[in-house]
Amino acid sequence: MKPSNNSPIPSESGSNYKHKPVSNLVYSTIWQRLVGLVRPYVPRVILATLFSLIVSGINGAIAWLVKPAMDKIFVEGNYKYIYLLPFGIIILYIFRGACNFLQSYLMQTAGMKLVRDLRNRFFSHLIHLPVSIISRSTSGDILSRLMNDVGALSNILSQSLRTFLLQVPTVIVLMGVALYRRWDLALLSFILLPFIALGTRFLSRLVRIRRKRVQRYLAILTHRVSEVLQGLRIVKIFGMEKVKDGQFVKENQTTYRQMAKVVRLKEGTKFLIEVLSGFAVAAILGYGGSLVASGEITPGDFFSVLAAIVMAFTPLKKLGGAYTQLQETLGVLERVDHFLGQEREESQGQALDGLRRDLRYEKVSFSYPGTDAQVLQEIDITIPAGKILAIVGPSGAGKSTLVDLIPRFYNPTSGTILWDRTDLRKISLTDLRHQMAIVTQDVVLFSDTIYENIAVGRHGGVTGEDVEKAAKVAQAHDFIVALPQGYNTVLDERGLNLSGGQRQRIALARAVLRNPPLLILDEATSALDSVSEKTIQKALDEVMKGRTTIVIAHRLSTIIHADQVIVIDQGRIVDSGTHEELMESSALYQELYQTWSSNNEKNVSQ
Repeated sequence: MKPSNNSPIPSESGSNYKHKPVSNLVYSTIWQRLVGLVRPYVPRVILATLFSLIVSGINGAIAWLVKPAMDKIFVEGNYKYIYLLPFGIIILYIFRGACNFLQSYLMQTAGMKLVRDLRNRFFSHLIHLPVSIISRSTSGDILSRLMNDVGALSNILSQSLRTFLLQVPTVIVLMGVALYRRWDLALLSFILLPFIALGTRFLSRLVRIRRKRVQRYLAILTHRVSEVLQGLRIVKIFGMEKVKDGQFVKENQTTYRQMAKVVRLKEGTKFLIEVLSGFAVAAILGYGGSLVASGEITPGDFFSVLAAIVMAFTPLKKLGGAYTQLQETLGVLERVDHFLGQEREESQGQALDGLRRDLRYEKVSFSYPGTDAQVLQEIDITIPAGKILAIVGPSGAGKSTLVDLIPRFYNPTSGTILWDRTDLRKISLTDLRHQMAIVTQDVVLFSDTIYENIAVGRHGGVTGEDVEKAAKVAQAHDFIVALPQGYNTVLDERGLNLSGGQRQRIALARAVLRNPPLLILDEATSALDSVSEKTIQKALDEVMKGRTTIVIAHRLSTIIHADQVIVIDQGRIVDSGTHEELMESSALYQELYQTWSSNNEKNVSQ
């Protein structure tokens, strides 16, 4: 009975989120964040910077040598040097190309390392977040942030920072050459630089806003694909191909339009710089040409300044693009920072070893975050150690939510749950969860071997004999050894190369191997046929003997032998007692019992 989420993308500004969006920070903090991202890769960045400075020096040397080449060879007529000039140019270009290669390789691999390390950090953070936070996002949104958003951050090093390191020194050196040769010609080109800077800054901020929007739409697309893959059988059986196809095409078109707006803004920045560069070159040609005609400067001076200015405008255009790309990346960084800003589960607390007295709910109420509707209201239960509690009630009554509070997937909105008189919130999460095993109707298996899927039930010291013993108790050993690879059979995604009953037996074996003080069975035999259920029920009876067990079930066999049965309806306990007592006193229980009996007779007859 979880709140519905009509949008596949959660809001990033909800009051329940504890985060610090980059958009609300001053620029100094943004740069601090970027510096923090880059800091682990400083050695590579420094080495790349050295190669960038060499490249900048070579570019300046090329512009500098235009004057002596023009004056010595073409003005003074020393044509013997013309044969040496090509060799010098070849050497400079080879050396510049090698340095370009090295700085580019170093920066791009640094960007790849950043993505690798940030994805590791993102995933580690993800699996340590509370279920209450994860449930607010779709799997597609989280996957998009992990793959698309984090992947885009490599541009900080491989593109933006690399361009700044290479082009800023190049512009400085070339402008220095131009100023030295003829300061008034150089200053003429500088007049347009403020317009380039302001225009680039304005357009880049728009790019940042649009890029963040694009990433959100990419998350929607990822969600749609993930949703269809998980529900492919339903899509096909209900003939939903056309509907889902149309839905994807529509959202993909929206994403395309947003991306096209980003491209227009980015290319607009380049266009602005291109136009202003044209004005600068035209002004220099007009003014410089008049100076040459009047004899105030030599053609060598003029062409040296012109070469330096023209060469400088190329890196200026690249710097404009890099700044735009940096702003674009900051929009992505906001989404990643928002996720990493979520508070992890606090695992600290008292140590725990076993359940010796009882598990007790005292006035427990619960509402899902962001909703006012109470899923559970004033729940009082005492479960003595070693006893079996069965929870029954109509669908949506709050049964699964009730047990989700024990491993603290969620915390009660009010009231307290006590484990041997200790509040669960004061117990170490790691210790608390090690005391229990949960088997649910929706079995979760991983794309690994059957052996590993069972062995994960207990950390450390697991032998093949232990795994086989657990599988035999769960009545899974026979069908496992009949498979071509036996226990080494690799399962498909979610174990779909096995039947529903086989998947459930492996999940039971996993729980048996853990041998926990508390066993929670959430309709754990619902996917089994009557014959399989009887076989597994015998195994469960053995496993539950002397063990505290909470059973949510629609099957008679898992209810009638319980020490206590509670009937829950609309989040409240409406009746409690043994099976026999409830058959005499509870109208709702009698109704549920008649339904179960009818279903059981149908299953047996089939």
